[in-house]
Formats: sequence, structure tokens, C-alpha cells
Amino acid sequence: MSAIITKPFAPIEPSRDFVALGEAVMRGVPMLRRDLTPERVAEAHRIATQALEPAGPVLVTAWLNSLSEVVVNAPDVAGMAGEKCKIICEICSDLPAGVWTRETMMAWARSGDRGKFWPAPAELYAHLLPFAEKIRWQVHAARKVVKMAEAAKGAPKRRTAEERAAVERAVNAWKDRQPVPPKDAVKRMQPDQPSLRQRIAEYRRQLETAGPEARAWLEPFIANLEAQHAAIRRKQPRGFTESVVGE
Repeated sequence: MSAIITKPFAPIEPSRDFVALGEAVMRGVPMLRRDLTPERVAEAHRIATQALEPAGPVLVTAWLNSLSEVVVNAPDVAGMAGEKCKIICEICSDLPAGVWTRETMMAWARSGDRGKFWPAPAELYAHLLPFAEKIRWQVHAARKVVKMAEAAKGAPKRRTAEERAAVERAVNAWKDRQPVPPKDAVKRMQPDQPSLRQRIAEYRRQLETAGPEARAWLEPFIANLEAQHAAIRRKQPRGFTESVVGE
């Protein structure tokens, strides 16, 4: 069960900068590392540590005593430390202790005609609820900022331009040290290609079973390959012999 706060408690008033940051974070706006400055994170830590637990009878009675001085029909607050104060504490049990401040007391006194009179428990709860929601919002936003800052610490840092240049120089130096493969090694790495004779023989085999449409383009294609083969044979040195394709 949450602890009941009995000592005066004043909520931390965030700066305008943090309010703007908190609104962006709560709307899901992506934050960059540079957005989470040390000053913002430090303020978030202070706000995030605020207690959201309810106040106890002592703090509530002190607040009611201050209120009794600015309304016209205030009861004997000293005698309210019993059942009546207990009822108010129960009705306002989900409100954080930070709502019981001079600010909220003066806000009631300045709320027009109703501020002249002592509030009923339901009226008091309705009056304090917006202040409670503001405190909760600030605490939740601050805790989210703290969590994002902790996650950013563990994320890898982006390299600077100088660091990227150093890496590029190291990679280029490593490439320069790699041996250049000889031509025969490059040739061995390349897949074997069919010779011109083998290609002509394969197309002739296809020609035997080809239909009229296929023969229409296969025959001139084979003739062109045979012409290339004949030209190559004429350029070969003397003493080189090779059987005629198709013999």
C-alpha cells in the first residue's frame, strides 16, 4: 500500500522548456540525442522523483485550516481532525499530495461566488482534480524522458566526419595491400564456356527436331556461327589442324 504523506509537500514547478519537451514526448515525437541535453535530463530526474501518493490527515487538516481563513462559513477546523477530515481524505485518496498547496487554496478563494464558501467534499475533489492531473502528467512525461535518456546512453554513437574519414583511409590502405591475382588465376576462377564448335553442334542437334518457326531462325544463326568458325580457322598458324564440324 502506498505511504501516506503527512508533511507539507510542494510540487516541483517545471520550466517552460521542459513543458514543451514533455508535450512533444507525450505526443510521441521522436527525440534525437541532442534534444536530451544534460540540463533537461537533470530536470526530468527531479520531477520524476515526485511522489504521487496521497496526503495524510495532518497535511489535509493544515490545508483546510488555511482555507478557513478566506471563506465566510468555515467550520471549526480543529474539530475536523476526526470523522469529517477522514471523509475528505477518503474522497480525495487518489489525488497526489502535491495538490494540497497554497496555490490550490488561493485558487478556490479566487473562483468567484463559490470561493466565498466552504466547499463540500465533492466540490473540493472537483477543484483539486485538474491540479492532480497536471502533476501526474509532468511526472509521467519526466519519467519517459529519463527512460529515453538511459536508452540513448546505451545506443551506439554516430561517428563524426573525422572518424568516418579515418575508417575510410584504413579500408583503402587494407585494399592496397591485397595481392593482385595473376591472369591464369583469374582464368581459373571463370566458369568454362562452350567452344564455338560445341555451340554449332548443339544448335544443329536442335535443328533436327525443330519446327518450321524455329528452323526459320536457327538455320541462318548456325550459318553465321559457321562463318565465324571458318574465319577463325583461316587466322590460325600453319600446322594447326582441326576436323570440319559436321563431318
